[in-house]
Amino acid sequence: MADGLKGFLARLSTDDPETNGPRLWVMFAISLFLVATLNWYAMVREPSVVDVDELTDYINEVVKVEGQLISWVEDPYNSGDDRLDAIIDDGTGVVELRWYRPAELPPIGTNVTVIGDVIEYEGRMWLQALGAGAMNWDKEDIPAAPLLAISDVALNPEDYDGQVIQLSGFMSKSIAPDVAFGTAKLGDHPNYGNSNHQIGMTIHSATGEWIEAGSKVTVQGVLSYQQRELRWNLAVQGPEIVIDRNHPIEIPLLDWSSQSTWMYSSGRTVDVAGTLSIIDGEWQLEGSSGSPLCVLPSEQDLASAESLNGSDIRMRGRLVWNTASSSWCLDKGGESSPDLVATSSIDDLLMMLSANPSFIFDNPGQVYTVSAYMKYALEPSVEDESAYFTDSQGYTPGWTSIAVTIPGPRPTWLEAGQAVTAEVTIAWDDENMRAELLIEQLTEGQKASPMTLLWGDGAIDWGYDKNKIVRINGKAMEENGTWYLSEPGSDKRILLDAVSNCIGLDELHLDTAMQWEGRLLQVEDPNSLAMIYTLSGADVDDNDNDGLSDALESAFGTSSNSEDTNGDGISDRQEYIDQS
Repeated sequence: MADGLKGFLARLSTDDPETNGPRLWVMFAISLFLVATLNWYAMVREPSVVDVDELTDYINEVVKVEGQLISWVEDPYNSGDDRLDAIIDDGTGVVELRWYRPAELPPIGTNVTVIGDVIEYEGRMWLQALGAGAMNWDKEDIPAAPLLAISDVALNPEDYDGQVIQLSGFMSKSIAPDVAFGTAKLGDHPNYGNSNHQIGMTIHSATGEWIEAGSKVTVQGVLSYQQRELRWNLAVQGPEIVIDRNHPIEIPLLDWSSQSTWMYSSGRTVDVAGTLSIIDGEWQLEGSSGSPLCVLPSEQDLASAESLNGSDIRMRGRLVWNTASSSWCLDKGGESSPDLVATSSIDDLLMMLSANPSFIFDNPGQVYTVSAYMKYALEPSVEDESAYFTDSQGYTPGWTSIAVTIPGPRPTWLEAGQAVTAEVTIAWDDENMRAELLIEQLTEGQKASPMTLLWGDGAIDWGYDKNKIVRINGKAMEENGTWYLSEPGSDKRILLDAVSNCIGLDELHLDTAMQWEGRLLQVEDPNSLAMIYTLSGADVDDNDNDGLSDALESAFGTSSNSEDTNGDGISDRQEYIDQS
């Protein structure tokens, strides 16, 4: 038989004209056979549908995964790569799809089928795909997302757990166009502080445009409960946020006397009034107090520079932090600059670390400007000291903190709960196996109000306020040359270290219960070999500085806001002495 086939093929390969016709038909039949064989092979070799929890068995193989698209980020490192990272949840687990040269995406919550190579590298695993065919879905796979009010979700959030929903509300802060991963809150009032209900949002992928604080938007995403933060959160995609252009946005007016609060308007469009000066091409706006504000002029401003110089003017622009000069700037030109960074809250930075810890190694030396709060009070020091930044002024559920190193020397206390703005880099702490912020520049902001301590709270509860400025109502008493502050009517007492010339220790105020303010410290008692509390740098309230405490003025019937209440030329203190 082999000889017959060999002879047949030999006849097809000759140049005999008699065999030309049959030869063409045979070649056509063979080509059809080859195409059919290849199609059959392609069907046989089609990637298998694999559960996410089984991907470890398919390393370096092409597989299919069917699941729900729950989030995606375009160009995650802002490096210009034509890449999209998508997260797929199939019920057995989640997997990341690194999709190069991606195509159009469906809405969040769509059931999709993705195809890619299973890659494993240094303990991390993902699917890697190239081109438009890596993700497929049908029209019926797109979810119907109901439009709800935030109050609807607030009443029964469990009813929407894991569902794709739409919410309409107002943005709590401005979102920059190129931030690939950010957070914000959606409230039911344009003024964030007046919202009755609000929900946290994780914004995946850059929006492509500025979204101002107070903007009315409609978002679509997946609602889930974050166990780490103890709160409900909505995962949304930046490019899919719909802005209501007809809703007016309130533009805040900056207050020169409260520059420490400017950090709360960072990244926002603001108004500011002042005197404009242009010296050697440098534009500055000076106000009634505080440091000047540098101005990055628009093209229109540059054309009118001569008439604007030296004028009292009200300008509108975006408030940004200039890392080159460590100062605030008003950006009117709208051009991006590597020296200009719209500050973010510490919560944003913590979320970035939580979502993608490896970015600190991908971007060594990157400087971030963040606003945060001191977790604990930190005493003056001439050396670098370790501390913690946190995302709220006082303890709240989900309170999150991160270690920082604050450079010395530093002559004053940093108070617990004090607002700070810092330029930081992120480093890895090998000793403690954690990320740590290294502070290059620290600007102190508003301090928290002193905590009022109650004698009935006890020593353990007082321990939470150690090293803080506190207020305590008590009587000063002396024993063998040592001053104590005691609870009226009981034997409870702490050491009292008053400021020099403290009026609370003079003969007029002794045996009077008054409000004292000072720093609560723990010191060693040499007699009992125990740690005891002391109120250091203590003083009593004397609002009008007339030498008579507010407590005595209230009892005597004089005003604590006037040194001479009745205007008779005799001070309130002297009148009290005369009538005693």
